[in-house]
Parts: sequence; structure tokens; C-alpha cells
Amino acid sequence: MKSTVAIIGSHPRTREDFDFSRTDCDIWLFNEALSGNNPWAKRADMIFQMHVPAIWRNPTNRNDPHHYDWLKSQDSCAVMMQDIYEDVPRSVRYPLTDVAQMLGVTADELAQVDHFISSSVSQAIAYAVLKGYQRIEVYGVAMETNTEYQFQREGVAFWMGFAKGRGIEFDFVDPTFRDVPLYGYNGTVSVEYDKFDSRIEELQLHVPETSAQYQASVMEVKKALEQFVDDGTKDRENALHACAEKVFQTCSQLGLLDGAIQENQKYKAKADAMKAAAGGEFVFSRQEFEAGVKGLGDKAKEWEVKYIAFGTELGIIQNNIRLSPKGSPKRERFAVEFLRKYREYLEAVNRMNLYRGAAQENYNYMMYLDKHIRAAGGSKSEEVLLESLRSSVEA
Repeated sequence: MKSTVAIIGSHPRTREDFDFSRTDCDIWLFNEALSGNNPWAKRADMIFQMHVPAIWRNPTNRNDPHHYDWLKSQDSCAVMMQDIYEDVPRSVRYPLTDVAQMLGVTADELAQVDHFISSSVSQAIAYAVLKGYQRIEVYGVAMETNTEYQFQREGVAFWMGFAKGRGIEFDFVDPTFRDVPLYGYNGTVSVEYDKFDSRIEELQLHVPETSAQYQASVMEVKKALEQFVDDGTKDRENALHACAEKVFQTCSQLGLLDGAIQENQKYKAKADAMKAAAGGEFVFSRQEFEAGVKGLGDKAKEWEVKYIAFGTELGIIQNNIRLSPKGSPKRERFAVEFLRKYREYLEAVNRMNLYRGAAQENYNYMMYLDKHIRAAGGSKSEEVLLESLRSSVEA
């Protein structure tokens, strides 16, 4: 046993930050990381497979259908499990009783106390504390999904604090886990002025390439349509579908970018007007962003209905092209009609995503304010700070 243990999850942002050639630490991975031939997972001293047998014995395991075979045959590392299983030769029973004793309770009493053993990661950290490691490093764990955030994040935070309280060095590599405002010090009820400019600049970086991809994909659709009109074969029709899908993706992305940029430009202009009228002060409340989410979301739905309707009409026209005689004026007329309707279709796709992009920016700012309002002291502090800002504006 080394003095340091590296606990490595599968999140791509930081899992590859760990150097598997290190010899100064023990390495712990999770579930199918090693059996699934993942290129980032080079080796492990222990695998945590804490699920019930029905899961790890499942021959249709969606992450690795050969995981059970690997558990039965591998001899490279220990496998931490709920129990010792005869069909898993390297299985080790998780010492739940000993972990409970660190909290001053029995295993039977564990459910009645604040144990926060809510994920394999928190189980691994608790075990590392129990084993007496002097340093714990965590890679490949971000706690960003709803399940992780709501039910698992608190467990990792609890055991991180428990470890630090015992004087253990702790390095949680992913910075987003620590992205929490300092309560009472970092709170705010408005968005900083510079945030709009920096966001616009960030978004505009993607516009030229996305726009070029969109224009190129539109030309590909026109060419594919011409070829389909010429011979009407199934292969040409499939090629038209593939090109149209590419246009849909780039058109959607361009709409999202445009909507996000325009929404930030709108708020920047409003902030400028407020600052000019109130001696440099401005404030946007959470309710303004919340209203933006709903209003823009409703508009996006209106255009979604149009986009679906236009898509249905395009399908009908395409079928007419296929059924009409090759080289006939009728087929040519249907091709012209297809392009006209296709322009309407793309306009609807663009507008739908423009409103979605704008709504998403409002949602992001709403979440930003929620986080910082909590740091300022919650909704009561929001009222006090808003009232203070209103007073300064009126003065």
C-alpha cells in the first residue's frame, strides 16, 4: 500500500490528466473501466464494482457485454464488491461495518445517520480514509448530471470534508466541483457587465466556421437534388436525405449561436441604457431572465410546429418527384417547388433554434443568479439587495 491513492472515474474532462506510469500511488477505477478496453484506463490496483450481481453478471451489459467474463477470469487487480463471490476470484468484501464505525455507529444503524454513502466514488473515498492513506487524488469525476448532482455530489463532498478533517491531503482535480460562491462574500443579484461582452466574444468565435459549413451543406443539397431529379433512384434519394440532415444540423447550430449572441447584445444594450440613466448602476433580476426563458421558449415551440409542417410538405414533394416520369416538365416543376419549400423549412429551423439559443442564455443567467443569490443569503438577501440597488438608482 502506497501513501497516496488515485481514484479515477470515467468523465473525459480529467480522467486522462492522470499519469498511469506513476509508481507513487495506488490506482482505483470503477465498474467496466478496465474490462471494456478503454484506451485511457491503462491499469488498476483495484476496481470498485459495487452493484448487485444482477447488474455485473448481465450478459447484455450496455457498457461492456464481456464484463462478467472479465470478472471471472482476470487476475490483475482486486475487485471491491458488496460480498465475496465464488465466480469472481479476486472479489473483496466492502468493509461497510468498519466504515460505519468511523462514524460511531454499526452497519445496521448507518441508514439512520448522515453517512452520505451515495455513490461508488464516496464509497471509495470512505475506504481510502479507513485504509489510512495520507493523500487522496480524484480524477475523472465531475458530478454534472442530474443523478450525480442530486444524489451523489453531497456524498463526495461529505467524505472529502471527512478526509480533510482527519488531516488527509485531498486533490479533487476537476475545478467545476469547487465552483461554488463563498457564502455571504461572493453573492450578487445581478450579472456583471463584462459578462455580456465576454459571452458575445466567445460565441462569435464559432460563427465563421459554422456559417461556412452551412453554406457548403446547402450547396450539397442542391447538387443532391439535381442528381435525384435526374434518375430518381433510391441511392440518390438516400444521398439527398444525408445532405439534408447535414444542413439541418449546421442550420440549427447557426440559429443557436445567432440567438445567444443577439440575446447578450440585447442585455448589454439594456444595461448601457440603465447605466446612462442611473449614474452607472444597472440590475437585472432573476425574474427578468425567467420571463425570457418562458417567452422565448414559447416562440421556439411556435416555429417548431412550422418546421414540422414544412418537413411533411417536403416529404410529399419528394415523393411526387420520385413518382413523376424522368425528364418530364412535371418532375422539374416539383424540383423547383421543393427548393422553394426547402427555403421556408430552413427559415423555420433557424428561427426555432434562434429562440432556443436565446432562451438558453436566459436560463444560464438565471442559474448563475440562483447560485450567487444563495451565496448572498438566499431569497431574503435578494430582496434586500434589490431594494438597495433600486434606491441607488432612484437617487
